[in-house]
Amino acid sequence: MFAPIRRLFRLSRNHPVAPEVDEELDLHRDLAIEVLVRRGVPPADAARQVASRFGDRVQLRRDLARIDRGTRRSAGRRERFGKWLFDLRRAGRGLRRDGWASLAAALLIGLGLAANLSVFSIVNAAFFLRLAYPEPDRIVAVSETRGNHRMRVAEQNLLDWKRDGEDLGAVSGYADWDRALTIRDRASMVRVAMVDADFAKALGVAPMLGRWFSADESRRGGPPAVLIGERLWRTQFGGDPGAVGSTVRVDGVTATVIGVMPARLDFPVGTAVWAAAEQLFSEAPSRTGHNWSVVGRLAPGRTLAEANQSLGALTRRLVAEEPVGSREYLADGAAVVSLRTALLGESAVLLRLLQAAVALLLLIAAFNLTILLLARAAKRRDEAVMSLALGAGRNDLIRLSACESLWLTIGGASLGLALWLGGRPALLGAVSGFVPFVKALPFDGRLAGGMIVAVAVVGFGAAILPALWLARSIDRGGVGQVSARVVGPSRLMQALLAAEVAATFVLLFGAGALGRSLVKLLDQPLGFSVAGQVAVPINLPGGQASPFANPVRHVAFFDGLLEAIRRVPGVRRVSLTTAAPTVDGRPDGASKIRGEPSDGGEAISNEFSVVGPGFFTVLGIPIVAGRDFSDGDGLGTEYVAVVSEAFGRVHLGGQNPLGRQVSFPSMSASGDPWATIVGVVGDIRQDGPGSEVQPAVYYSYRQRPQLWRTNTVVATVSGPTQVALEGIAKVVAKEAPEVPFMGLPLEETFAGAVAGPRARAVVVWAFAGSALLLTAVGLFGVVGFMVDARTRELGLRIALGASSAAVARSAWRHVGWPAVVGIAIGVPSALAASGIFKALLYQVSTTDPLTLVGAGLTIGLAAFAASLGPVLRAVRIDPARTLRLD
Repeated sequence: MFAPIRRLFRLSRNHPVAPEVDEELDLHRDLAIEVLVRRGVPPADAARQVASRFGDRVQLRRDLARIDRGTRRSAGRRERFGKWLFDLRRAGRGLRRDGWASLAAALLIGLGLAANLSVFSIVNAAFFLRLAYPEPDRIVAVSETRGNHRMRVAEQNLLDWKRDGEDLGAVSGYADWDRALTIRDRASMVRVAMVDADFAKALGVAPMLGRWFSADESRRGGPPAVLIGERLWRTQFGGDPGAVGSTVRVDGVTATVIGVMPARLDFPVGTAVWAAAEQLFSEAPSRTGHNWSVVGRLAPGRTLAEANQSLGALTRRLVAEEPVGSREYLADGAAVVSLRTALLGESAVLLRLLQAAVALLLLIAAFNLTILLLARAAKRRDEAVMSLALGAGRNDLIRLSACESLWLTIGGASLGLALWLGGRPALLGAVSGFVPFVKALPFDGRLAGGMIVAVAVVGFGAAILPALWLARSIDRGGVGQVSARVVGPSRLMQALLAAEVAATFVLLFGAGALGRSLVKLLDQPLGFSVAGQVAVPINLPGGQASPFANPVRHVAFFDGLLEAIRRVPGVRRVSLTTAAPTVDGRPDGASKIRGEPSDGGEAISNEFSVVGPGFFTVLGIPIVAGRDFSDGDGLGTEYVAVVSEAFGRVHLGGQNPLGRQVSFPSMSASGDPWATIVGVVGDIRQDGPGSEVQPAVYYSYRQRPQLWRTNTVVATVSGPTQVALEGIAKVVAKEAPEVPFMGLPLEETFAGAVAGPRARAVVVWAFAGSALLLTAVGLFGVVGFMVDARTRELGLRIALGASSAAVARSAWRHVGWPAVVGIAIGVPSALAASGIFKALLYQVSTTDPLTLVGAGLTIGLAAFAASLGPVLRAVRIDPARTLRLD
């Protein structure tokens, strides 16, 4: 099969020259002997003299053969180079004659390559580009495990890992939040990371200006100090080295700037300020409060597997002696992964899905290009036969087809590269949403190599089948033989279409499964209202010196703030919470119910929120039984709580919780008294529609003010939301000048909660829609080619009495079997590939029959619509006119 291709690109051929050399040497020897004999030399002596004069005959033959081979090779190269140049010019003229078809083919390649470059550049940056740290492959992220669940690290375990972990040369704990940063009386919200003394050692970085935290600064109660990021240093301090030693306020606490970290230290991602984590360490650290993320560096000679094994064993040994009552919140092991794996998270699955989708799209584009070149080859078969009759070889035909494909590929590749370069800034902006640590999409050697491979596979691969078919079909008949021109390419086209349909089916199944998953996700009841609601996080200055550290003043401030916001035009209702749904995560912890086993035995798990009066009314959370918090539930009054329906369902077997008492000691350093349950409210999905309903306990902010936690004002507004937010912003600026305003509609936070699933579905829909369009174009082209090639036959059949239905069935057969075969191949292929996106589905099976049927019906309808025009043209053929033209 590939012999013509091998002959086409073979650089030289072996030509036997030994007989010619021997004949030439014999002639010269005989002439020399004859001359000597005429001079009177005896024949025997003459032969010996000539032999000695000519030297080693074998070596001479070899030398002449080598010279001959070099001459022939050089001539062959010039000849082949000339033929390639001639055929390139000829192919260019032919493509210009078929301008629209050539443009369509180049667009197919260009769009497919641009999509591939876009996705592969992201994959390249996410998976392969070197992280900006020394020996990045040795940097790991560590988490605790309980069953199959990973969680943050408890403070006591972190401290013990630092002391006893042998496989990690450095271990560092960190936590990051958005906090108010005030520089020269200008407040803004920035990402602040609390990192311990070993953080710089674990990552292998050092300040570009100043120094790292001293021992005095890295202790509980030490002098506040911070390092700032290079970007913040340049924008807020103008790159002035004198910034080191100046002071800033972080959440109202004055701290000294002791250094500037380089921009390459973008960890945790988006951090602008680093502060000493030891300032937050507890005097009595626990193993049940999982609040710290951990990064470390493998010790020399140690591996990930060894670190996982040893750290897991160490953790199990550390928690073995903990009290029984806290078992539910103890880790049962540790997980150590590379830093890159931790940074990618769930995005790794999405990137693999996108890479598979875009590869299928490029494959479909290659199939369409092959079909186009097959149709061109079939139209030029008579021309090719005539060329052979005039002395051309089959290699010449193959070379011409390769030249056409080369022109189309160069044009498509140039277009694809231009589209990618033009869209790279926008692409980088989109990437930051799901792979935030990727800061650049360079065109490096890996990306260039991938592009060259893709271009070669598509361009040369699309040229092989048409060239081979053209070379072989000539042997089957002479000029004008219709069967060879139609049946051969028709079968190849239909086989390619079947493969194209199968690839499209896989993409449609993935898009359908993700689409159904998104619909099911959005159909989940939230338990609260988002329309007409706004959320305004309030980060009050912390620290013991803050006036808001006093509970009475803390409550008084928020009472006054809520009253002022209530008077803003457009605000109908307002309240407060420490965990606004879809805005803030709601912490959970160990709690107890008086009179239940949890009272003296193993604690139970509940989520925890502190809210203001009217909170449930603001968000439309129904009060199922009892009452809401009132203005009378304040400091010094009876301690009360409200629970969710899931609380009674999970912990009390469906019994009425009213009047029972609950305690939440894990959420208070000084312990927690028993609170009487006075109300039951509906369940909510705190983190959006994809989250699970959890038992929850609510307290009044007037009885349990959260001095160190963000409090979020929630309000129901009427009229334009932005107008109400502007009014609330003025109130916040007046009441708390150091608090940056971050108010936004709850609908936006809800959209953010489903942004990931929606983006995944939209991207795969786009690929599937493009694949379906390309497949429809291929179906249209094949049926149109068959109708054009069989016009005489169809006209004759109509003249002999064939019905329109019979003609239509004959034409539709060329679409029917590729669609059926493609779907038959696509179903098992889709099921086999479903593992790629299984983790991205919500309440949808990877073998969902409805999605399979929907993908098949979509392809069937597309095939019908794409072939309708050519089939109607076939039915309307005028037999008299067709026979006269023939």
